[in-house]
Amino acid sequence: MEARPKFLKGSAIKMKKKTTLLKGFVLGILVTVLLSGTIAVASPVVRELFFGVNVAINGENMNFTEDSQPFIIDGRVFLPVGAMAEAFGFEADWYPATSTANITVPEAEIPSANPITPAEITALQVAWGQGLVAISTAYAEGEDYATIAQGVLDTLYGYVDGVVLFKPTIAQEVPFRFTEASAASYFIGGNIDEDTGFALNPWTAVRFCNDGRYIINGETALWMGSVYLTNGDGEEIRVEKSLGLYRDSNGDVRIQLHHSSVPFAE
Repeated sequence: MEARPKFLKGSAIKMKKKTTLLKGFVLGILVTVLLSGTIAVASPVVRELFFGVNVAINGENMNFTEDSQPFIIDGRVFLPVGAMAEAFGFEADWYPATSTANITVPEAEIPSANPITPAEITALQVAWGQGLVAISTAYAEGEDYATIAQGVLDTLYGYVDGVVLFKPTIAQEVPFRFTEASAASYFIGGNIDEDTGFALNPWTAVRFCNDGRYIINGETALWMGSVYLTNGDGEEIRVEKSLGLYRDSNGDVRIQLHHSSVPFAE
């Protein structure tokens, strides 16, 4: 990269908040003419040149180096590219071969207003385990297990907002379920022949193992780890599970991806 000329070298500025919006750049400039003079640019044309222009961004004055002073000609304000770019956190480069001043604007990072928390991930896992046990218990006691199962799907999964990616543990003919009806069929039996009702087994407890890890990206999150299901004989069965979560418009955390499989065995 070729060296930058002096008009691209601006001084640092201390600001409470930098903005990357050009609209804010225009509105934030306050210009005051402090002194004036004249300059001859091409005989016999004489144009007035005003120096001593003050520039403020969000009310804070900028400091310019001696060779990078803003000025006014014919009522138009001219500002140094390098100094202004630096003030807004941009990068300015000068290319003599094409007489081009290039300003690189970094991509703005928009922080999530309400990121998912580890506690919410844990709470959803606990609720999922309790829901599975509640379906199993209701079935064993001759109660309305179908309504409980529907409540689990409606409350914990994101079918209300669209497609949920659901890969059940024990499913071969239809391994991927993209509708709420096909997910319900896996849990309690329904319109898919291979489904016998996974949730109707005598499950007594569910625990998510601490070997899992989560990644939080604002209002979405991923979790992967082991889940242990305790059956009616007190035996724990381990499954490997991945969950993709999101926060809905009401602020609730829901499952948008559910992948479950048994441990690999040769």
